[in-house]
Amino acid sequence: MRSPNGWCIFYSLRQLKPFTGQIIIMTHVSKFRNAFNIDPNADLSLVEVAVDAIYGAENIGFDFLANLELNDQIDDFRKYALINLLNRVFKHAQAMLVAIATNSPASAEALARIVVEGSVNIMYLAAVGESGTLLQFFRSWLGEHDRKLSAWKQKVQGEEFAGRILPMIEARRQVVHTLESYLKKVESLCSADTSAICAEWPKSLFKRFEALGLETDYYESYHRLSGASHITGEDTVTWLLSLNMPIELRQQMELEAWVYSIMMSRVASSFFVQAVASCVIVHGRKNNEDLLECRSSLSKSIEQIASAAGVPIFKNEAAE
Repeated sequence: MRSPNGWCIFYSLRQLKPFTGQIIIMTHVSKFRNAFNIDPNADLSLVEVAVDAIYGAENIGFDFLANLELNDQIDDFRKYALINLLNRVFKHAQAMLVAIATNSPASAEALARIVVEGSVNIMYLAAVGESGTLLQFFRSWLGEHDRKLSAWKQKVQGEEFAGRILPMIEARRQVVHTLESYLKKVESLCSADTSAICAEWPKSLFKRFEALGLETDYYESYHRLSGASHITGEDTVTWLLSLNMPIELRQQMELEAWVYSIMMSRVASSFFVQAVASCVIVHGRKNNEDLLECRSSLSKSIEQIASAAGVPIFKNEAAE
């Protein structure tokens, strides 16, 4: 059950037990609170595990990659690109947790989808692809953007407002072409091979999940977050269905939807931790117990609220 817009919350989430794991020391919540001007009295217990996991992972990833000395130009280019990509996903993860902390579950789910997709893209670039793949990744966006601009230009030809729109389109195309020229210089200077099969950037996101062995995660996590980001009909139909239900049942459904959003924010945070791990491992970091602890704390906190979030729990009768 997802967070249906329009439902009011008449009860407290305090019945959720706070995470009591002792795997990582909670050290980043104050930083998170101050960075986003969250009320000093606001209870952040529902996000503290995820906050510490993503802040801890981001610190580990940046410290390792920024201090990594590489002799090869293309590897250096790749390193800095991954640092930037990780930072961008980290900012979305922060915003996702701000949404949870400020009672905006639907927005948290939409941001969680971005965090999951961005993390998978980084994992693919780090663990499956190589430097040529990174160039193809950049080119895939530039090529598509240029194609859309060309289609737009063709569409407005002959319109009375063309004189105002066409210069704007051309200015944007110049930006795209400048970026394309930069990538060509990088490829030339670094002798990157973008023609090899291993340098392919799959257009299908599912193919990238598949290459990482995360097909199940695509359906369980990424696809399940589509309702809030695409404003699909599930939440509205659920809300309409509930109108004639007793208020107690509606409140129970709302609580489940809230907890589901909290759980998915932790799932998305785990994807980010995995993305950081992929980047540092591929660059030779050997001891990653700290990242494993970040992910373990998230896993435990997810398991703790999964039942309240409506996740079916099946007992293994054979093991009993």
